[in-house]
Amino acid sequence: MITDFQKNIDETLGSQVLFGLFKHFLEHATLYGINRSELLLQGGLTEEQLGDSNQCIPLSYFEKAVSYTYGILKNPLISLSFSKKMDSTAYGVLGHLVPLSSTLSKAIYTLKEFQPLIGCIGDISIQTESDIVYWKWKCRSTDPIFIRCATEYNLAWWVSLVRLVHDEGYAVLKAVHFSHTLATPELQTMYDEFFGCPVYFSQKEAALLLLPKSLNMTLKTANSGLYDSVKIFAQKLLEQQKVEKTFTEQVRAQIYLLLHQERLSRENVAEQLAVNVRTLSRKLHQEDNSYSTILDQVRFELAENYLANYQHSVVFISKALGFYNSHSFITWFRLQTNLTPTQYRKKLNNSNI
Repeated sequence: MITDFQKNIDETLGSQVLFGLFKHFLEHATLYGINRSELLLQGGLTEEQLGDSNQCIPLSYFEKAVSYTYGILKNPLISLSFSKKMDSTAYGVLGHLVPLSSTLSKAIYTLKEFQPLIGCIGDISIQTESDIVYWKWKCRSTDPIFIRCATEYNLAWWVSLVRLVHDEGYAVLKAVHFSHTLATPELQTMYDEFFGCPVYFSQKEAALLLLPKSLNMTLKTANSGLYDSVKIFAQKLLEQQKVEKTFTEQVRAQIYLLLHQERLSRENVAEQLAVNVRTLSRKLHQEDNSYSTILDQVRFELAENYLANYQHSVVFISKALGFYNSHSFITWFRLQTNLTPTQYRKKLNNSNI
């Protein structure tokens, strides 16, 4: 069930897309010979604007870039070709979180809840009719080329999630529906082979057609402990999208993101924001803040959440927060609270009795 908080995020973002997803498209388009500078020009963007991967851009910018690429390559299968090069980094934290879900049903609702992390390009819904579940997606664009490309790419990702199901020999994916037309009849076999099931075009809605039993089947990549941990990062990033993007908040968002990716450093944060380390420090100083202060705040928020709501070990938490070892984490935590993490957790548990 979608929370009111997620609905507020969705209404705030409108039809937008995150730079991170656009950058993934940009990098793959150049592999097909598309001129990067020209593609940026078509989208009305500059290299400098690509600094913050968590920043949103209007969907229209992405539409122009996709339409330009489609027109140059003249390849109706370009979305499927792009999807073959797909990896979790294309979807950021969401790409890591969804596969960790316990069941396919939980994966779908996790995707719905945290979809704003990649932008609000389309809307997800589930409908059950007799013995078939329709996992639907409706693109918010009105550009027919973008709808075709985005829908095929998106459903290709969903199929990769369905293939994570412990199907016990059942073919849980029964068919794929697209609302757009088939470019040429000769391509039908290629679509059927790519998706591993019958693919139908000119349908009422775009959807994957699944057996109802598949929703309760576990995923091969399920990991409840990691799911809870990554979900914390996802929730914090959603909160960051609600607030005004001061430079401090941009830094805070990057710290959350890079902590999750185990790539956190002052240099990497600066690189993601398209500035050098000196400029990073100067701009934070102008807002009466510092990198170390923000890092401590983020780490403490996460540490407190782990200790209060989860049973993760101190070793696990120290690694999740980017400390070299658990001793470093314990020393740092004691400086913040005058308690060790274990003492702090015990105090919280006693206060809840």
